[in-house]
Amino acid sequence: MAPAPPTASPSASGGLRPLLVPWSVLAWSAALLGVGLGWLAGVLPRGVPDTDGFGSLFTGQSLGTGAAAAIGVGAAGVVSALLLLRREGAGGRPAEVAAWAMAAAVLLVFLDGSLLALFGYSMMLPFVGWFVPGLFALWIEAVLEPTALVLLFCTLGTALWVAAALTHRRARRRACQRCGRDDHWSAQGEGRVRARAAVVGRWAVAAGVVLALLYPMLRFPWLFGVVPGMSEADAAQIMSEPGTIVIGVGLGSAGAAGAVLMLGLVQRWGVRFPRWMVGLAGRRVPVWLAVVPATVVAVALVSMGRSTLVQLATEDLSGSPLTEHLHSAVFVSMGLWGAALAVATAAYAVRRRAECGLCGRGLPEVAPGRSPAPAR
Repeated sequence: MAPAPPTASPSASGGLRPLLVPWSVLAWSAALLGVGLGWLAGVLPRGVPDTDGFGSLFTGQSLGTGAAAAIGVGAAGVVSALLLLRREGAGGRPAEVAAWAMAAAVLLVFLDGSLLALFGYSMMLPFVGWFVPGLFALWIEAVLEPTALVLLFCTLGTALWVAAALTHRRARRRACQRCGRDDHWSAQGEGRVRARAAVVGRWAVAAGVVLALLYPMLRFPWLFGVVPGMSEADAAQIMSEPGTIVIGVGLGSAGAAGAVLMLGLVQRWGVRFPRWMVGLAGRRVPVWLAVVPATVVAVALVSMGRSTLVQLATEDLSGSPLTEHLHSAVFVSMGLWGAALAVATAAYAVRRRAECGLCGRGLPEVAPGRSPAPAR
């Protein structure tokens, strides 16, 4: 008879985390199930797009379709969460696969291109909102729309299900819940993993930066009276509206800023704050400060790419620049940009795993360009 696997110690288990995350996805799934029932009963306002859905799967569908999707995904989430809540790791690989499937289902079914638009406007609002009358009020109104609230709620759900999958995987492998290292860890193996992460991260960032600059290349020429990829009539209309020009260039600037920030995932200033940041210069950049925003943006970008494909497949292009092939290609490429950003972010997180204060495994953290500490 094979010996039983060793029981994880409290220090390696990560305390309450293996239970807290499954309970969180259970609560989230129950809430989504309740929202679907509320839509079905007509007691909650419509929370999925109706006529202008930016590639939403529910555009043009009855509220019953959205309710059925919410009830189905919510019920599946409750069952999956109950599997995860069984004795630590007892659900095995099927429970982990179910958690990943739930994350993918929420992402692909409920998230659409409106999420990226919401984030883009939020980034540029502090800079251009002063020059476009009423833009602040419009932004607040848009954020408080039921469709936007459901969008943000489902973004949270995607993140929670990813966390649940990772948490269960670590519990199943008897690995540390904080860093993911298990009893098979070695300094040599850690060095090899870091080296691979550095290479993969550089390639992903290079691809992501190129893709990120495509959208600004469509918007920055507006400053000079050039509107690439649009008909003469549409270009003339845009040039006659200064507010539209400001918003378009502002969104393009947000894309350019995203390209610059991606470089931080492989540069030293992404590990230590640069010298020009008074008060923070030389201090360690918290890993979460880069990983959390980058992950959320990656989800939004993938949603935009998926939404664009839906719009093209259904020919739902009313009032959309996707009638022009150049814009279609750029918006589809945002999905690839999101995938590259996700890979680069994962590589950054792996490369920056320092010595774990919970399980004691790991190597000292080093900045890019410096030699790693010798293996112990």
